This record gives sequence, structure tokens and C-alpha cells, in this order.
Amino acid sequence: MHFNIDDLHLIHFTDERMTTKPPAFDFEKDADKAAELADVLHQKMVEWDGAGLSANQVGLPYRVFVIGTKEEKIAFFNPNVVGVSKKEVAMEEGCLSFPGFYLTLRRPAEVVMEWQNEKGEMKSGKFQGIGARVLLHEYDHMEGINFTFHASHFKLKWELDKWKKRQLKHQKRLRHGK
Repeated sequence: MHFNIDDLHLIHFTDERMTTKPPAFDFEKDADKAAELADVLHQKMVEWDGAGLSANQVGLPYRVFVIGTKEEKIAFFNPNVVGVSKKEVAMEEGCLSFPGFYLTLRRPAEVVMEWQNEKGEMKSGKFQGIGARVLLHEYDHMEGINFTFHASHFKLKWELDKWKKRQLKHQKRLRHGK
């Protein structure tokens, strides 16, 4: 299988592929696809100005995500959270699947993760700060959940109302050429 980068688009967050756990990436069957899959996910992540991107966000049925910058990427095939710190940090968080929408959420300050790289080799690492946040956010996608699940009903409604008002202001400016 070849992944055509132009065919990859964000799917709606209510799509079944976003709300169910994708199956494990099968290195015995698909090892030759792994590097290409990681590359196209990274390219799309950079194109969309994200810090991470999960395969299921673009409708691909694989348990894999990438994180990084334009220059660097780490691909996480079949990731598992091994441990998290008790200390939590509140930080504003967004998601490519929810353009322009942000929530301040508490997440563990550190995470220990195990995963396979593009070659199927087992890796493990401890991540802190923004790296831990991005990993946990993308890992949530692997579990069929999104970042809004971490907000209280009140906080979610409050932020959605603010977001809708910003959207209306933006649309009004566009209509009036301002």
C-alpha cells in the first residue's frame, strides 16, 4: 500500500475511526509501510502546524502517531503508557481535529512510554513538560478519546461559547472585508 499525502485529510472528531481504538500496527505484515506512514503523518503534521498527529485523525486504521517539529520527528507505533507522574501541570491545549479551539487542562508532568519505532524495534523513554503533554494527547487518540473528555461539562460549555463568539466575529469581519 502506498500512502498518498494529498488524500489525507482530517476526519470529523465524531467519526467512528476517532472514537474507537485502532488496531495494532502489524510489523509482520506491514513492516515495509512503517517508514512511509511515519513520513506522511509527519509531513501532514507540519503542513497543519501541529505538534503531533495520529493515524486515526486522518482515517488510517493504525495504532501509530508522530510528534515533533519541522526538522525532527519521533514515530510511536503500538505505544503504551507505562507510568505517569503524580504531579500535574495545567496548560492550554488544542487539537488539529478542533481547529481554533483550546482548553486549559491538567495533565501529568511526566510520562514513561514504550513503543516500537519504524523498524519495529522496542523503545522506551521518559518525557517531561510539553513533550509529555503532546504524547498523552496523541496517546488519547489511540484510545479513542479526545482532549475535550478531560474537561468538565461546565468548562467545555464555557470554552465552546467563547469559541463560537470568536467564530462569529471572524465571519462578520470576512463579510465586511475587514
